[in-house]
Amino acid sequence: MMETPCPRASGLARSASYARVAAAGVMGRLSARVLRPRPYAVAGSLQCAVVAFDVVGFGDRRRDDEVQLYVRAGLYRILEEAFEDTGVPWRECHREDRGDGVLIVVPALVATELLISPLAERVRAGLRRHNKLSSEPAQIRLRMALHAGHVRFDAYGVAGQTLVHAFRLLEAPAFKAAFAATGLELGCVVSDRLYDDVIRHGPGLIDPDLYDAINVSVKETEARAWVHFPPGAFRSALNAWPHIVGPAAAGA
Repeated sequence: MMETPCPRASGLARSASYARVAAAGVMGRLSARVLRPRPYAVAGSLQCAVVAFDVVGFGDRRRDDEVQLYVRAGLYRILEEAFEDTGVPWRECHREDRGDGVLIVVPALVATELLISPLAERVRAGLRRHNKLSSEPAQIRLRMALHAGHVRFDAYGVAGQTLVHAFRLLEAPAFKAAFAATGLELGCVVSDRLYDDVIRHGPGLIDPDLYDAINVSVKETEARAWVHFPPGAFRSALNAWPHIVGPAAAGA
């Protein structure tokens, strides 16, 4: 006697809430893509760009388990669409889920400029669409950190000071405070190295004048980084914080 095949996702959608269906789809992608070893994930190090994302207030008590699953599903959908629309192959990136965010190591041959512009704009547009259709607890505000350097691959994933520095940028009090003051959907911070290597030269649509320097003081890290918000929004917010270092004082 032949076994009855399991119903497909389309069948589930008729009898389950959107959040559960979206979460099931994300978990399927996680098991199939995020946890699967990448072709280049061999022992050793590669020079790569890394992007770290963090959902603001993910543990807010208004976000029960269903809402958190909905937010995670929305986050992965937004990022996948943004990466693909930018020309960065999502399935070729090494991705590690962080519960309230995600770490992405981009293939070494991908131009770093794409991660600065237009990726941020694509992510911001995706956030606007998601938030327009979502209740307040299910809306997403996202912090984004960009860095580049040597990433070490092993049998368990990735490691190295490049990754540590990216997360220090993401957690920098000056960045978090400035972003909170804007009320925007997306805040971006880039490392001083990335600013010096790429942004200050103004390739493509990248305008170095739209970046302001901040001090990063987190645990053992003391460094300079650069924050970017849309024109007309970020400068007044940054000027409200005395620990922010302006472009002129930073020698930009």
